[in-house]
Amino acid sequence: MSKLDIFFAEHRNLRERTAEMEALATQSEQPTIAQLNDARWRFTRTLLRTLTMKERIVYPRLRLHPDPKAREIAQRFSESTAVDYERFANHTKRFPPDVVIGHWPAYAAAVRLRTAEMHERMDREERELFPLLENAPEIDALPIPEKNWAADGWRVRDMLGLDPPDDRVA
Repeated sequence: MSKLDIFFAEHRNLRERTAEMEALATQSEQPTIAQLNDARWRFTRTLLRTLTMKERIVYPRLRLHPDPKAREIAQRFSESTAVDYERFANHTKRFPPDVVIGHWPAYAAAVRLRTAEMHERMDREERELFPLLENAPEIDALPIPEKNWAADGWRVRDMLGLDPPDDRVA
């Protein structure tokens, strides 16, 4: 199994987590906050892992592609990733659990919009970006990505209340 196989499996997992969020946002009854927070964390964790893998595996290879057009496409996707993630981060900040409880229709509509954007983004990546990897040089994954995507995971976990407070003194 190559490093790219692992990445493609993670991309499929992101599609599954996106579909899970979409299903929650389209069901007739509001899910429990525990169900929703669990699904939100699974989606967020998978998104952050996928973004990290792109930064470590996909973009570095494409930046060394022999075709300048391929490098340009990779750069465009890389730059738009930051913009897309900022939109996601703002969505999570706008909809902490207490707001979701009180404003389910607005949250569900926002989730449907975000999941549609995710599907469109993943479709474009699979159609325009991933085929370029066939002719990209083989290199080892970068040990540390340019952006620390995982750092925002702690903010999301805290917002969702997934980690109980620890009263122990350090």
